Amino acid sequence: MRYYFQLRKQLNMQIRILTLCCLGAMLFTLGCGSPPAPTNTLIYGRGGDADGLDPTHTDIGESVKVIVNIFDKLVDYDEETLDLVPSLALSWETSDDGLVWTFDLREGVKFHDGTPFNAEAVAFTINRIIQPDHPHAYDNVIPFYPNYEGIESVTPIDEHTVQFKLKHPSATFISNMAMFPASIVSPTAVKIHKEHFARNPVGTGPFKFEHWKTDQQLVLAANDNHWRGRPTVDRVIFIPVKESAVRVKQLERGEIHIADNLPPSEVDELAKLPTIKIQETEGMNVGYMTMNMDKPPLDNLLVREAIWHAIDRDRLIDVAYSGHATKAVSMVPPTMWAHHSGLADREFDPEKSKQLLAEAERNAGVKLPIKLQLFVMAQPRPYMQRPRQTVVFIKDSLERVGFDIEIVTNDIRQHFFRMTQGEHQLGLAGWSADIPDPDNFLYTLLDLDNINDDGGNNLSRYRNEEMHDWLIAAKSELDVEKRKQLYLKAQESIFRDAPVLPLVHTKVRIAQRKELSGYKLHPSSMVRLRHSKITP
Repeated sequence: MRYYFQLRKQLNMQIRILTLCCLGAMLFTLGCGSPPAPTNTLIYGRGGDADGLDPTHTDIGESVKVIVNIFDKLVDYDEETLDLVPSLALSWETSDDGLVWTFDLREGVKFHDGTPFNAEAVAFTINRIIQPDHPHAYDNVIPFYPNYEGIESVTPIDEHTVQFKLKHPSATFISNMAMFPASIVSPTAVKIHKEHFARNPVGTGPFKFEHWKTDQQLVLAANDNHWRGRPTVDRVIFIPVKESAVRVKQLERGEIHIADNLPPSEVDELAKLPTIKIQETEGMNVGYMTMNMDKPPLDNLLVREAIWHAIDRDRLIDVAYSGHATKAVSMVPPTMWAHHSGLADREFDPEKSKQLLAEAERNAGVKLPIKLQLFVMAQPRPYMQRPRQTVVFIKDSLERVGFDIEIVTNDIRQHFFRMTQGEHQLGLAGWSADIPDPDNFLYTLLDLDNINDDGGNNLSRYRNEEMHDWLIAAKSELDVEKRKQLYLKAQESIFRDAPVLPLVHTKVRIAQRKELSGYKLHPSSMVRLRHSKITP
């Protein structure tokens, strides 16, 4: 492959692009049957690989990018907005008490394996999430179980009608049905592949899974029979390249069509090239540092507050984000309703930090310097495009006030796995919204329901019974203003207790070749490639 690229540098840009696609065709011929048209393969460069493609058993962003192109859901987002629109469900209605939801399903849809989509498939899919002992849930890790645990039952009424019964009214139910974990899977394929379904996914979506060579390439092919019509491109190749600088060069040379999660400074430079265009949208995300409250002395509020005061987040934004981020105070992004704009920040104050640590030493027996491990992911994320620069900045900041920090770097899959197991003390993390609702940040990331060793997202292991009651009440409260007040109170509690240090909210930016058209960044950050088109 390296020799191939050296040869290709001698060619002009148009021939280079054609040659790359021919290489893709040869690879497919070796492993996947007939090759595509040479110029009609979209190559997507990203910072890491997926961990699995079973929607039930992952919450890794690199997996989601692929999943949303293989599977459909009952409801989905509009092409350009966060409005919910019909997908595999043509329509739906709810009972007066909000406990029963009935969906009329699209007819004539088939899974990629040729089996029919129907109400039984919907029930099978959702039951794999809500039934912990389901015989065809082959992994204990079901990250989004808490989002669906309010579903009491799913009942096929007939072939094309399915009914959900809820335990209580839910303000988030229909939005949760638009989340990727509710992607409808082929029951036949799950039963055949069992625990290997995560590497052999079968849905009804615009693209079909072809093959996957871990850390090399993951290949999808157009679904000729998709109910919305065939995608414009024949294939999509997802290529994981950890080093952002390499992805930049690949994009410049025409070896890939899209590069995501690039450092802002690199995106600014790429924007100057005539062959590149940049897309940007306001992100619904947060990058943060979690503090594991099960690991002393991080169970001490004085220590957590000292950490907060030690880090100059304004300077961090300049160093690691080239100014392309907003300082975070709350975990709820400012682009989302119920964001608490009235929280008075703990400002950068190293002397205050030292005083708090001295008080913790006097009154709680905390020994200085405090030795802590700080976990960081090896690959860039939308909320943390330069994780290495971020972690070094934080280490240096903390060591100036009385900490001794050891950086622990892991591949992103291992990074989050180890943190959900509670192995970390400090850890860099982040979240991009699955649905445009504060519940997706506050309940998912900081509620006691989400503390477990099988994929729980409350990485700080923060336990607040009063806040839990507010968040549960907000789930079933249908009055938006009353919900907002509950979420404002929750944010005040989180700020007071400081289980996390919110760092930044970022815009989502990608760089792409100008010969690629039709692909639009979506406010949800979902990578939906159905309309993508390559013009030689």
